[in-house]
Amino acid sequence: MSDLSRESFDDHIEILLTKAENLIPNEELPELPYMDVAPEVHEWYQFEYQLWNVGEKIRLLTAEHKKELNELQVKRIIEICLDQKAKRGRQSFILLLGKKCYCTFADEIIDLIDDDDVGGHVIATIRKMQVGQYVDKVKPFLNHKQTWIRNEAKKYIQKFESYRHT
Repeated sequence: MSDLSRESFDDHIEILLTKAENLIPNEELPELPYMDVAPEVHEWYQFEYQLWNVGEKIRLLTAEHKKELNELQVKRIIEICLDQKAKRGRQSFILLLGKKCYCTFADEIIDLIDDDDVGGHVIATIRKMQVGQYVDKVKPFLNHKQTWIRNEAKKYIQKFESYRHT
């Protein structure tokens, strides 16, 4: 079904972005209790799941129709990524940017690397963007308590270690 026109694609993205923006609470909510199955991870609010799913729908739409997001759409996604009230719902939006064509936006999300809700996703995304100038920011994550984040940091460092010296 890759015959979706650009206009129709943009209309779908607009609806999804508006839905995402409307899901974000107006104020910062307190952390929920820790999960029984993962004692280091807080439970998720329902809006976080819903927001995450909207980001995933956008990813599927772009993949299915082989279309890139335009600059305005990316800017709106970055605004969602930067809004800490969105908590972990931002993860899928950060991952949406994990393509080389979005590498010019890396500086806008790199400071989220220290955000516990999305830091590992930032590392994965900047690696996929193929931006190598953040080795020093990623190195501390080689000792992260979560294995998947350590592994993302290791992949990034292995790929871009030489950038630090350029």
